Amino acid sequence: MATPRVAKQERSEQTRTEILQAALDLFSTRGFAAVSVRDIAERVGVNHAMIRYHFGGKEELWRESAAYLFDRLAQEIPAPEVAEGESSVEALKQYVRAYVRYCARHPEHARLMVQESIVPSERLKWVSDNYIRPNHARTLRLIENTRLPEGLAGIDPVMMLYMVVAIAQMPYLVTAELEFSHDRAVLTHEAIDAHADAVVKFIFRD
Repeated sequence: MATPRVAKQERSEQTRTEILQAALDLFSTRGFAAVSVRDIAERVGVNHAMIRYHFGGKEELWRESAAYLFDRLAQEIPAPEVAEGESSVEALKQYVRAYVRYCARHPEHARLMVQESIVPSERLKWVSDNYIRPNHARTLRLIENTRLPEGLAGIDPVMMLYMVVAIAQMPYLVTAELEFSHDRAVLTHEAIDAHADAVVKFIFRD
């Protein structure tokens, strides 16, 4: 049985995670400017002074929530390491499938980055320097060291990366539109698996 001190620490960590997830949900749907610390506190059911005590102001909370998001990405789908010159098409396919499933589980990730990428900001520069650039560097090494289909030869690897990201994310950015316009429920296990397979087939011409 956990001691009172351990139980208190566990509750505190759970509350912290709930605050970060609520911040991500609100920042990703409303945008940074339209969200207040009080909004996030209301969503979690805590006093806004607690958030300020643990995280400081809204800017610091945004950075903490973004760090939480990218750390979770690294834990859930670590990029496979591919040795120089090694061909690993299957590893890349599995990585793409895992990324599609991640996008379906956590649509707030893509939504947050779309919100932040519309106009330049210090937040975008910070997250790019600390997370996006190094993450993309690892993925680009994987792309560049994989023997891709002939039809993909000559495509700028950076643009190819963004193309893959776009088709992987899109159904989970516009879930409401797909439901209203096409009666599609894209968040079922079957639909997610089908989309993952379709993305791989589209890229690799399988």
